[in-house]
Amino acid sequence: MLSAVVMLLTTSCSSKENTVTPDDYTGITAATFGALRRLNTTSGSYSTYTPSSATYPIYIDQIKGQIYNPDSLPVRTIASKILLSLSFKGNSSGILESTEKADSFSQYFYATDTLDFTKPRKIRVTSSDGVHSKDYTIDIRIHKTSMDSIKWSKMGVCNNIKNKKLIGLKAIGIDDALYLLATDTTKNALNDIYYSVQVLKTTDGNTWSTEYSTPSTKITVPFSDFRTPSIGTYNNRIYLLNDGTLRCSDDWTTSTSCTLRAILGGYDNSFYGVSDQKKIMVATGDPMTASFSNDDMEDLTYYATGDSLPYCDYNLITTQLLTDPLVGRAVLIANKQYDAKNITAPNKDLAVIWSKIIDSEMPQKWYFLNPAWENHYKVLPRMPYLSAAAYANGIIAVGGNPTTKTLYYSNDWGTTWTTKDTIKLPEGLQGTAQVALVSDENFIYLIDGSNGEIWRGRRM
Repeated sequence: MLSAVVMLLTTSCSSKENTVTPDDYTGITAATFGALRRLNTTSGSYSTYTPSSATYPIYIDQIKGQIYNPDSLPVRTIASKILLSLSFKGNSSGILESTEKADSFSQYFYATDTLDFTKPRKIRVTSSDGVHSKDYTIDIRIHKTSMDSIKWSKMGVCNNIKNKKLIGLKAIGIDDALYLLATDTTKNALNDIYYSVQVLKTTDGNTWSTEYSTPSTKITVPFSDFRTPSIGTYNNRIYLLNDGTLRCSDDWTTSTSCTLRAILGGYDNSFYGVSDQKKIMVATGDPMTASFSNDDMEDLTYYATGDSLPYCDYNLITTQLLTDPLVGRAVLIANKQYDAKNITAPNKDLAVIWSKIIDSEMPQKWYFLNPAWENHYKVLPRMPYLSAAAYANGIIAVGGNPTTKTLYYSNDWGTTWTTKDTIKLPEGLQGTAQVALVSDENFIYLIDGSNGEIWRGRRM
């Protein structure tokens, strides 16, 4: 009896903090995903990701009592470990149906618990006065198998680049937004060439805004020596190199001198670029203040023969190793300096690919992926305005060639390449004189530089 009295007094003392005013409200008004787990393809480990509400919205049908995501989550998402946040109407609360016995409700819903949604599951929402209740069926949809194909859909048009004379087009993705670097040229009556630079932004593929732009500037060097502006991402920031100055999206008006030929982007604590001597450079920390130095390149003297060094059309793809999330991989895909008389056949018509394992404990060198030129299905050809992006645990690449419409795919991170009937460019694409590829966690985007069309394909 004494224990019961103590418990009663304790409850009474804290009642002001835990008091819930009874009401007759019942229902779920909103639902979003938390951090989800996804199995890796070649090991038993998993990685985590948080789907954005814009890409993977959760619909609530109040009439039918259904809660579901219309766009299925990426393949290999672990359905038994779903983190879900629900907004309840008033002071109502929910109890989940048992995974083993239908219509048996025993598990209270908490947004901090990972839940099993390997099959649709009911949740009973009860008002705080205990009188009213409503049942919902939660159906979390996940792609069952990885489809070896791309299904394209046409988005909007970027009028900023439509019908322009572009000499540079590069797309990057960051913070659920798509950024586009466009370098446009014009000629005056004296046949002098002028160029201007734009960094454009969109969050839906339809409406574009100007993030940064430059006035028209005359090209005073031989056009073959002109350094095309380059762009890269690093630590959730955008960096732009143009005319010897480096700028950051934190403050586009601030610049610092940079003598690199191009910047590539960063991973972990390293930011990469390419010098005029076509060597890969690296800076540690903030590239706006850090100095660049030569990064180790394997057997550079040997591979420089035949000009196997990157010169233009740079694409840097970085990813974690599936076997060790603390170790990264960087793949640089570019074109060489195209001067047929100085390049030994048959390599003159091939792209240049360098790769590096990024390990802070055991520093590695960049190594050259020597092309197996005798097998034409295992090489990446040299294509003007080469553009590449991560896709389906590999890389896809395309180039500017108005007579062909071919996507190349590598499932071993640039070592070998192939073409497939199921991985191809959109059928409605008007031309590929210059295109840009970019991918995020969910989709692959293609920007047509001739008419400004934006295409989106599902990334599996």
